[in-house]
Amino acid sequence: MIRSIFRTRLRMTLATLVAAMAAGATTTAVVVIAAPPASALSYNPAPANVFHAPISTMGLAALNHLEAKLQKEVNDHKNGGGSTSGNSASSGSIPLAGGMSSIPLPPHTIRFISDSSYMSQSETTVAVDPSATSNATRTVVGGVNDSRYFFCPLFASATATAANCPSGWTQSLSGFAVSTDGGASLATTGSDGTDTYDIPSLLAGNPHHPTFLVSWGDPGVAAAPGGLFYYSSLAISPTTSANGVELSVSNPTLTSDPTSCITPLSDPTSNPCWTSTLVFGNLLPNASTFEDKPTIAVDMDKTSPDYGDAYVAWDHFFSNGTSSGYLARCTPSLACTMLAGGPLPPISGTDQFAAFTTPVVDSNGNVYVTWCNFGTPTTLMPITCELRSSGPGGTNFGAPVTVLTLDETTATGGGLDGYATEQFRTANIPSLAVGPPTASGTPLYFVIDACTAGDYYDFLGQNVLPGNCGASEVLFASSTDGGTTWSSAQDLTSGSPNAITAQPWVTVDPTSGEVYVAYYTTAYDTTYNHMVDVVLQSSTDGGSTWTPTRLTNPSIEPDADPAYFDYMSTFGGAFLVPQFGDYFQAAAYDGTVWTSYCATYTAELGTLQTDPYLNVTSG
Repeated sequence: MIRSIFRTRLRMTLATLVAAMAAGATTTAVVVIAAPPASALSYNPAPANVFHAPISTMGLAALNHLEAKLQKEVNDHKNGGGSTSGNSASSGSIPLAGGMSSIPLPPHTIRFISDSSYMSQSETTVAVDPSATSNATRTVVGGVNDSRYFFCPLFASATATAANCPSGWTQSLSGFAVSTDGGASLATTGSDGTDTYDIPSLLAGNPHHPTFLVSWGDPGVAAAPGGLFYYSSLAISPTTSANGVELSVSNPTLTSDPTSCITPLSDPTSNPCWTSTLVFGNLLPNASTFEDKPTIAVDMDKTSPDYGDAYVAWDHFFSNGTSSGYLARCTPSLACTMLAGGPLPPISGTDQFAAFTTPVVDSNGNVYVTWCNFGTPTTLMPITCELRSSGPGGTNFGAPVTVLTLDETTATGGGLDGYATEQFRTANIPSLAVGPPTASGTPLYFVIDACTAGDYYDFLGQNVLPGNCGASEVLFASSTDGGTTWSSAQDLTSGSPNAITAQPWVTVDPTSGEVYVAYYTTAYDTTYNHMVDVVLQSSTDGGSTWTPTRLTNPSIEPDADPAYFDYMSTFGGAFLVPQFGDYFQAAAYDGTVWTSYCATYTAELGTLQTDPYLNVTSG
C-alpha cells in the first residue's frame, strides 16, 4: 500500500515536471557513435555497446545523447505525443504532489548540498583534511553529479527557470560541497539564493580557437597538503565528440570563504576557489576515443620528491571497442605528466577490456593501481581484477598480479548489471585502499560486488550475462605484502544471502589502521527486497573479523524520486541516469568515518528527490 501511494504521487510529480519543461529550449546532442557489429558483446546499452567493458553512468549520459533525449521527451509531451497516468502532461493542470514532507534524517547525518530545486544530485565522493588539529575543525569536501545542467536550460522563460531552479545552475555537472566543522554543518550555502557550487568547465586546446568542455561529473575528491583538495572529473564538449579528463585544485578560499565559491552561468570556466586543467583528451570534433571514470590519489609522504602530487587514473576506450587503463601524475600547480597510456604502454598491459582503473599511494610514496579486465573478445566473463605497484613517482611499475577472478561458474559470483527488483544499473566496480605499513609489509585492501543468484529478468530474452541479479554480495580480499600475494576473497555480506548488496567502498584510517567497508544493501527490507540502506563494516584486525553498523534508519525509498521511475516507458527504467550512481564513498581519520551517500529524505518543491547526505560516525 505504501509503495502504491508513493507511485501515485510520483506519477503526478513526474507529469508536472514534464509539463513544466514542455516549452524548453533546444539543446544539442553530445556524441554520435556508429552502430557496432551485430556480433559485438558489451556490458553497455546502445549506442555505447560499441565498447566491450562497462562505461560509467556519466559516460553513458554523454554517449546516449542525454540532452537531446530529454528535449525529445519534452517535445513529445508538448505536442500531445505522451501521457502519464492517463493525463496529458502538457496540460499543466496537474499540481505538485501535495502533503509530501521531508523524512527525519538518520542520526549524525546532514544533507550535504543546499540546492532547493527538485533536480537529482547523485554519485557521491568525499575527502577530509588531515592537517586539522581535531575532527571538530576538520574540513570535509564532497563531490556529486549535478543534474541541473540537463534540466534547468529546458524551461521556456526566466520565470519558469526561477520557479523550478531557484538555486540557479551553471554549465557544469560536477558539484561540490564543503563543511569546515567536521561535517556538523554545510558551509557552502549562498546568502543570495543562488547555490551553483560546481567545478568550473574548461577551455582547452588552441588558445586562439579553444574547445569548450563541460565538467561532466564522475567526481573524485582527494585531500592535498596545506588544506587543499583535488577534484577529478570527466570533461566533454556539448556540441562535438571532443572529451577528456579534467583535474581541479582548490585554493585557501575554499575553506576561508566557501560561500564565495560560485561558478556563474555567465562565466562557466571561472570559480574563485578552483583552478582546472585538462589532464588528457581528444579534442578532435569527431573524436572516436573516449575517456571515462577518472579516479585520484595523492602522495602525502613529506619526504617524497612528489609530495602533494595527484595520481589520476582513468579508462581509455578505443574506437575498436577495446579499453585500457591510463595514469598521469599532476603537481599542485597542475603540471601533468603521463605515466602510462597515450604515447606510453597502458598501466593495464595487454588486457583488452580494462575498466575502473584506480590508484592509491602509501605513506612512503609508493603507488598501487588496480583495474578489472572484463571478459574476453567473445565473452563477458570472467572478470579478472589485477594490480601493479611502483616506487615513488610511479615510473617503475612491476608486472600485474591477480587479486581475484569473478565467474558465475565459481563460488565467488559473477557479473552484476543491476539491482534485483529495480531498473537501476550498476556494475562490478572495484575499490582499493592502503593501510599504514606493518612489520610484514604494506597492507592493501580490495572490495568488489558480485552477482550470486543469476539473472532476475532479461529484457531481450537473450539470456546474456551479466544481468540484473536476484542477489549479490560484497567480496573482500587483502594483501599484507604490498600486493605481491592476496588472500582468498571473503563474502562480507554472507549473513544476508538473498539481498542485493552493491557499490562497496573500502577506506582505511591512517592513524589506526582500522579498515572500513561501506555499501548499499536491501537486507533490512525483508518483505520486498527493495528499500535501500547504507551499512558500514569495520575491522580492527585487517579484515579477519568485522562489525557492521547500519547508518540509515529510516531506510531509503529509491522510487521516491520521480526521476528514477520512468512512467512514460512500458517497463519503468530510469528517466535519468545515473540513478544512485556507480559508487559512493567514505573517508576515515583519527577514529572518525565520513560517509557520503545518496538518499531521498528531503522534500523540495513537492518531491523527495535524490540528494547527497553526509554521515559522521565516531569510533
